[in-house]
Amino acid sequence: MSGLGWEMPTVFIVDDDASIRESLSLLFRLAGLHPRTFADGRAFLATEAPEEPACVLLDLKMPGMDGIEVQERMQAQGWWVPVIFLTGKADVPTAVRAVQRGATDFLQKPGFETNELVKCVWDAIKRHEQQLSSDERDKAFRRGLPALSARELEVARFAAAGKTNMVIGLELGISERTVEVHRGRAMRKLGLRSAAELVRCWDRLLGESSIRKT
Repeated sequence: MSGLGWEMPTVFIVDDDASIRESLSLLFRLAGLHPRTFADGRAFLATEAPEEPACVLLDLKMPGMDGIEVQERMQAQGWWVPVIFLTGKADVPTAVRAVQRGATDFLQKPGFETNELVKCVWDAIKRHEQQLSSDERDKAFRRGLPALSARELEVARFAAAGKTNMVIGLELGISERTVEVHRGRAMRKLGLRSAAELVRCWDRLLGESSIRKT
């Protein structure tokens, strides 16, 4: 479980070959992951998007709905979960295009190295965890903004512009200690732990122009 309380990471296995689903399910259980298997894209898309870090292992060629269409529908439904394609040798050009459209990686089957596959999946899950953490910070930041007092907002804006407490105090006509108090309260309300997080969130969510107003 992660620091944010997520459960065991999930790997979704979408493949019409039952033997592949079974073997990969065992492999990922041994690797400390929670596998969920689906025989086709429609069944997979009918499930709910995961709240925990996850990865989708997706067969490129399946009857009814191929992997590319599944990937497109995932994105249309707001599923921003990393996708790794499993593909035959003849389908490599298609898999390359899928990567260009946002897939994390692709591996050829049969014959891929299990260690390589597990590493690819874990790398994708770690990236997804980082994205989820960033999303949580953004949500906390948005929730906290209305709770800031006018002075706290002013101090936070100066701090996001990279100004020191001493400089902020001089520009606002208050003591450096008072700046520290307002800055600390603003950081707690915004759910931030460092000046770097403040700069990133402010720039990403409010835009650089809001900083330059100071």
